[in-house]
Amino acid sequence: MASLPTISRDAQSIPRDTEEGRALLQSRLGQMGRLATYLALVFVVICVVMLLVLGLPGASEALLAQMVSLTLALGMASLSRVGPISAERLVAIDIVGTWLNCAVFIVFPFYAMPLYARPEFVQLLSVADLLAVRAFLVPSTALRTGVIGIVPMALVVASTLVLYGAGGPHPDAPNAATYASVAAAFGIAPLVITMLTSHTIFGLRERAREAMQLGQYTLLEKIGAGGMGVVYRARHATLRRPTAIKLLPPERAGAHNLVRFEREVQLTSQLTHPNTIAIYDYGRSADGILYYAMEYLDGLDLESLVSLSGPQCDARVVHVLSQICAALAEAHGAGLLHRDIKPQNVLLCRRGGQSDVAKVVDFGLVKELSSPVDTTTSSVDLIIGTPLYMSPEAIARPQQLDARGDLYAVGALGYYLLTGAPPFTGSSVVEICGHHLHSVPVSPSRRLGRTVSPGLEALLLSCLEKSPQRRPDSAADMRRALLALSLPWTEEQADAWWQAQAPQVDVLRKQRTVQERASTVPLVTLAVDLKGRGAEPLVPWQSAAARRDEVG
Repeated sequence: MASLPTISRDAQSIPRDTEEGRALLQSRLGQMGRLATYLALVFVVICVVMLLVLGLPGASEALLAQMVSLTLALGMASLSRVGPISAERLVAIDIVGTWLNCAVFIVFPFYAMPLYARPEFVQLLSVADLLAVRAFLVPSTALRTGVIGIVPMALVVASTLVLYGAGGPHPDAPNAATYASVAAAFGIAPLVITMLTSHTIFGLRERAREAMQLGQYTLLEKIGAGGMGVVYRARHATLRRPTAIKLLPPERAGAHNLVRFEREVQLTSQLTHPNTIAIYDYGRSADGILYYAMEYLDGLDLESLVSLSGPQCDARVVHVLSQICAALAEAHGAGLLHRDIKPQNVLLCRRGGQSDVAKVVDFGLVKELSSPVDTTTSSVDLIIGTPLYMSPEAIARPQQLDARGDLYAVGALGYYLLTGAPPFTGSSVVEICGHHLHSVPVSPSRRLGRTVSPGLEALLLSCLEKSPQRRPDSAADMRRALLALSLPWTEEQADAWWQAQAPQVDVLRKQRTVQERASTVPLVTLAVDLKGRGAEPLVPWQSAAARRDEVG
């Protein structure tokens, strides 16, 4: 593999069994429909002139046929504007729609053209043009292109026999077999050309898929990107378990990022808690691209959860936070800090027959508590984290950051789940950081205008204390405090929620693999060098538009 494989909606390399491949097929059929619409409009105008101005025989039948063609073309054109359609239905639309449009283009010369104008050649030209456009636009195997093309070509031959045979609209019986044979001979060439076109494009697509190999893994579709790598859904050559691949793009493979990426996988692979994402494999491609394989989580992140169903009930918040704390307890016990706990980095899914299983992901900013200062990677003179969930000491005293910084983020995350909003917002990153340093958060009950569990509210507010000493001592202590609240979220409640919301979850998950959900607040992960603050702004940040293709 010479370069990083990319997946684009406009690339023929997208397999149809992926969401982006299905979307590509739907988009291309829509493009074909729009082109057929323009052609049909031209023929409608011609038919109107023939009928009203020239008064030619057969013009009314031709006009009716073109109106049918225009209707079919408009239907195909609308495909790119409607919701997702299954790949199987799209293939059926491709076949039937192409046949019907070809049939209409065959009917027009049949009724409207005299024999001396050789209508069969007009039919052949019209059908060949339509099939050629389809071969270039629509992803297809040569076999499907051949099956689609041979039917209208056979109709042209049959039409020629009728045109020149006894009983036809323009009978010339002695020449019918000859003209039909010529039409068949001329019809073979465009049919072969369109099949070769599809074969060539499909072959390029297959070779592109072969190039999208990392060891035993085949990359299927891009599902996320961020500062520390790109994530693809992947398939193992022999294992059947769903897999996600995270790799470091060549343009980011400087010495600094190589060290950080390797450290991420090495440290994360030490963690085995069921609420931490599992690492399966690690390696380099033939041209040196770093990657690692992890479990594929077919769920939704906590930001999507709140977006879908709003603020969560007290019991569910306790259930989710206790799992996060359990994962962090193992990490902290191993001497590792996460440093970027936020809604996008916790996924809720169904695993092992259980609903509402929380998974902590993206340890790209993980740091060893006992590691010495390393100015080539995450220096103690760096602000690192996401502004809405960053602890005061991470902003003002990053060299003093410890496990209680993660607990501050857990408190902010719990506040978000409970109220539907983070503890602090602002028009800029600087304003948000200022609130974390100096402002007291509004209590959840006051923000919601209703009573919440006093114990849960007190625990979340204690996590959001400015002084680390006033927060829970450890993730394990916080988990015990959460469970002591006796706010059970039962398996039956979780199952009922997932069953009721399954269609919406599926749609939302597919949407978020294609584009990042827009936000008015920059939810970026910062890595700001404080040593240069005299020469540069205190906290530079990206706009939402600038990071549309990234998951921070």
